[in-house]
Amino acid sequence: MKFDIKKIMKVNVGQKDRVIRVIVAIFLLIGFYNSGFQSWISALIALALLATAWFRFCPVYLLGDINTSKDQPPAAG
Repeated sequence: MKFDIKKIMKVNVGQKDRVIRVIVAIFLLIGFYNSGFQSWISALIALALLATAWFRFCPVYLLGDINTSKDQPPAAG
C-alpha cells in the first residue's frame, strides 16, 4: 500500500495564518527562555506552531475542514 503524502497533507494554512503562528511562537519561546526553562509546555506549543507554519499544514484544521490558504479552495462537504 502506497501513501501519497501530498494527498494527505494538503496545504490548509495561509500566509497571514503563518505569520501569526510564527509571532506567537516567538513570544512563547521568549517566555520559555525567561522562565528559567521551567515552562516546557510553552516550548512544545511553540515548536508545534513553527512546524505547522513551516509545512503549511495543520491537522486540527483538517479535522474542522478549515482552510485559510488561497492556494486551494476549501473542500466541498
